[in-house]
Amino acid sequence: MPLGAWLNARTTASAEAKAERDNLGAQFDAMLLAVTQLRAAVDEDRILWSNWREKLSAIALAAMSGAGLAAFIRGSDHRQIAAAMGGASWFLTQERAQQKTASSSITPKIAAVAQAAAPLLRHSDRDVQDATKQLMTAAFRYHEAGPAELDTAMDAFGTALRAAMQHPAQPRRAARARRTTPGEQ
Repeated sequence: MPLGAWLNARTTASAEAKAERDNLGAQFDAMLLAVTQLRAAVDEDRILWSNWREKLSAIALAAMSGAGLAAFIRGSDHRQIAAAMGGASWFLTQERAQQKTASSSITPKIAAVAQAAAPLLRHSDRDVQDATKQLMTAAFRYHEAGPAELDTAMDAFGTALRAAMQHPAQPRRAARARRTTPGEQ
Protein backbone atom coordinates (compact mmCIF):
# COMPACT_ATOMS: atom_id res chain seq x y z
CA MET A 1 0.00 0.00 0.00
CA PRO A 2 2.71 2.62 0.82
CA LEU A 3 4.52 1.74 -2.41
CA GLY A 4 1.33 2.40 -4.39
CA ALA A 5 0.82 5.76 -2.68
CA TRP A 6 4.44 6.71 -3.35
CA LEU A 7 4.16 5.73 -7.02
CA ASN A 8 0.88 7.62 -7.34
CA ALA A 9 2.38 10.75 -5.74
CA ARG A 10 5.47 10.50 -7.94
CA THR A 11 3.40 10.03 -11.11
CA THR A 12 1.15 12.93 -10.18
CA ALA A 13 4.12 15.18 -9.44
CA SER A 14 5.73 14.20 -12.73
CA ALA A 15 2.53 14.92 -14.66
CA GLU A 16 2.13 18.28 -12.91
CA ALA A 17 5.75 19.19 -13.67
CA LYS A 18 5.26 18.33 -17.34
CA ALA A 19 2.04 20.36 -17.49
CA GLU A 20 3.80 23.31 -15.84
CA ARG A 21 6.72 23.08 -18.29
CA ASP A 22 4.31 22.88 -21.23
CA ASN A 23 2.36 25.87 -19.92
CA LEU A 24 5.56 27.85 -19.39
CA GLY A 25 6.69 26.91 -22.89
CA ALA A 26 3.42 28.18 -24.35
CA GLN A 27 3.76 31.44 -22.39
CA PHE A 28 7.35 31.77 -23.63
CA ASP A 29 6.19 31.30 -27.23
CA ALA A 30 3.36 33.83 -26.81
CA MET A 31 5.73 36.43 -25.37
CA LEU A 32 8.33 36.00 -28.11
CA LEU A 33 5.65 36.15 -30.79
CA ALA A 34 4.17 39.34 -29.33
CA VAL A 35 7.59 41.01 -29.03
CA THR A 36 8.51 39.96 -32.57
CA GLN A 37 5.26 41.38 -33.95
CA LEU A 38 5.83 44.65 -32.09
CA ARG A 39 9.37 44.81 -33.39
CA ALA A 40 8.18 44.22 -36.95
CA ALA A 41 5.49 46.91 -36.66
CA VAL A 42 7.96 49.47 -35.30
CA ASP A 43 10.50 48.61 -38.00
CA GLU A 44 7.81 48.90 -40.68
CA ASP A 45 6.74 52.26 -39.30
CA ARG A 46 10.33 53.45 -39.24
CA ILE A 47 11.03 52.28 -42.80
CA LEU A 48 7.81 53.47 -44.38
CA TRP A 49 6.99 56.63 -42.49
CA SER A 50 9.59 57.90 -40.05
CA ASN A 51 12.58 58.39 -42.31
CA TRP A 52 14.00 61.68 -43.60
CA ARG A 53 12.11 61.42 -46.90
CA GLU A 54 8.79 61.31 -45.13
CA LYS A 55 9.70 64.26 -42.97
CA LEU A 56 10.57 66.24 -46.10
CA SER A 57 7.25 65.15 -47.52
CA ALA A 58 5.44 66.75 -44.58
CA ILE A 59 7.33 70.00 -45.10
CA ALA A 60 6.49 69.89 -48.82
CA LEU A 61 2.83 69.34 -47.94
CA ALA A 62 2.76 72.48 -45.86
CA ALA A 63 4.63 74.49 -48.51
CA MET A 64 2.40 73.31 -51.36
CA SER A 65 -0.75 73.97 -49.41
CA GLY A 66 0.37 77.50 -48.64
CA ALA A 67 1.55 78.14 -52.22
CA GLY A 68 -1.66 76.73 -53.64
CA LEU A 69 -3.80 78.92 -51.44
CA ALA A 70 -1.71 82.00 -52.29
CA ALA A 71 -1.94 81.27 -56.03
CA PHE A 72 -5.71 80.81 -55.80
CA ILE A 73 -6.16 84.10 -53.97
CA ARG A 74 -4.04 86.17 -56.43
CA GLY A 75 -6.34 85.73 -59.39
CA SER A 76 -7.48 83.68 -62.32
CA ASP A 77 -4.14 83.44 -64.16
CA HIS A 78 -2.71 81.48 -61.21
CA ARG A 79 -5.63 79.09 -60.79
CA GLN A 80 -3.90 76.31 -62.75
CA ILE A 81 -0.97 76.46 -60.33
CA ALA A 82 -3.44 76.38 -57.48
CA ALA A 83 -5.12 73.30 -58.90
CA ALA A 84 -1.76 71.53 -59.30
CA MET A 85 -0.68 72.42 -55.80
CA GLY A 86 -4.07 71.37 -54.45
CA GLY A 87 -3.75 67.96 -56.10
CA ALA A 88 -0.25 67.48 -54.73
CA SER A 89 -1.26 68.52 -51.27
CA TRP A 90 -4.27 66.16 -51.42
CA PHE A 91 -1.93 63.29 -52.33
CA LEU A 92 0.46 64.13 -49.51
CA THR A 93 -2.45 64.48 -47.08
CA GLN A 94 -3.60 60.98 -47.98
CA GLU A 95 -0.09 59.70 -47.41
CA ARG A 96 0.05 61.37 -43.99
CA ALA A 97 -3.29 59.79 -43.10
CA GLN A 98 -1.89 56.37 -44.04
CA GLN A 99 1.16 57.08 -41.88
CA LYS A 100 -1.00 57.82 -38.88
CA THR A 101 -3.07 54.70 -39.50
CA ALA A 102 0.08 52.58 -39.70
CA SER A 103 1.45 54.13 -36.52
CA SER A 104 -1.79 53.43 -34.71
CA SER A 105 -1.40 49.74 -35.52
CA ILE A 106 1.54 49.62 -33.09
CA THR A 107 -0.72 50.14 -30.06
CA PRO A 108 -2.42 46.71 -30.27
CA LYS A 109 1.01 45.10 -30.58
CA ILE A 110 2.09 46.81 -27.35
CA ALA A 111 -1.08 45.53 -25.68
CA ALA A 112 -0.29 42.01 -26.94
CA VAL A 113 3.16 42.18 -25.33
CA ALA A 114 1.61 43.23 -22.02
CA GLN A 115 -1.00 40.48 -22.28
CA ALA A 116 1.64 37.84 -23.00
CA ALA A 117 3.77 39.11 -20.11
CA ALA A 118 1.00 39.04 -17.49
CA PRO A 119 1.20 35.32 -16.59
CA LEU A 120 5.00 35.43 -16.66
CA LEU A 121 5.03 38.34 -14.22
CA ARG A 122 3.03 36.16 -11.80
CA HIS A 123 5.39 33.19 -12.15
CA SER A 124 6.92 31.89 -8.94
CA ASP A 125 10.50 32.13 -10.25
CA ARG A 126 11.93 35.58 -9.54
CA ASP A 127 14.37 35.32 -12.47
CA VAL A 128 11.46 34.78 -14.87
CA GLN A 129 9.68 37.82 -13.46
CA ASP A 130 12.79 40.01 -13.72
CA ALA A 131 13.61 38.84 -17.25
CA THR A 132 10.00 39.47 -18.32
CA LYS A 133 10.11 43.01 -16.90
CA GLN A 134 13.41 43.65 -18.66
CA LEU A 135 12.00 42.35 -21.95
CA MET A 136 8.84 44.45 -21.63
CA THR A 137 10.90 47.57 -20.95
CA ALA A 138 13.16 46.88 -23.92
CA ALA A 139 10.16 46.17 -26.17
CA PHE A 140 8.41 49.37 -25.16
CA ARG A 141 11.62 51.38 -25.69
CA TYR A 142 12.50 49.66 -28.98
CA HIS A 143 11.46 52.64 -31.12
CA GLU A 144 13.99 54.79 -29.21
CA ALA A 145 16.75 52.40 -28.19
CA GLY A 146 17.00 50.13 -31.21
CA PRO A 147 17.63 46.43 -31.55
CA ALA A 148 20.67 45.92 -29.26
CA GLU A 149 18.77 46.41 -25.99
CA LEU A 150 15.87 44.26 -27.18
CA ASP A 151 18.18 41.46 -28.35
CA THR A 152 19.95 41.42 -24.98
CA ALA A 153 16.64 41.34 -23.12
CA MET A 154 15.32 38.53 -25.34
CA ASP A 155 18.46 36.47 -24.65
CA ALA A 156 18.12 36.99 -20.89
CA PHE A 157 14.43 36.12 -21.09
CA GLY A 158 15.15 32.90 -22.97
CA THR A 159 17.86 31.91 -20.49
CA ALA A 160 15.59 32.56 -17.48
CA LEU A 161 12.72 30.56 -18.94
CA ARG A 162 14.90 27.64 -19.99
CA ALA A 163 16.30 27.51 -16.44
CA ALA A 164 12.79 27.64 -14.96
CA MET A 165 11.61 24.87 -17.25
CA GLN A 166 14.43 22.59 -16.07
CA HIS A 167 13.78 23.00 -12.34
CA PRO A 168 12.07 20.02 -10.77
CA ALA A 169 8.47 20.56 -9.75
CA GLN A 170 7.83 21.44 -6.14
CA PRO A 171 5.93 18.71 -4.29
CA ARG A 172 2.30 19.48 -3.71
CA ARG A 173 1.21 20.62 -0.29
CA ALA A 174 -1.05 17.60 0.18
CA ALA A 175 1.76 15.20 -0.71
CA ARG A 176 4.07 17.00 1.74
CA ALA A 177 1.44 16.82 4.46
CA ARG A 178 1.05 13.05 3.97
CA ARG A 179 4.81 12.54 4.30
CA THR A 180 5.12 14.41 7.60
CA THR A 181 4.33 12.68 10.83
CA PRO A 182 2.01 14.27 13.41
CA GLY A 183 4.98 15.07 15.66
CA GLU A 184 6.76 17.06 12.89
CA GLN A 185 3.90 19.49 12.30
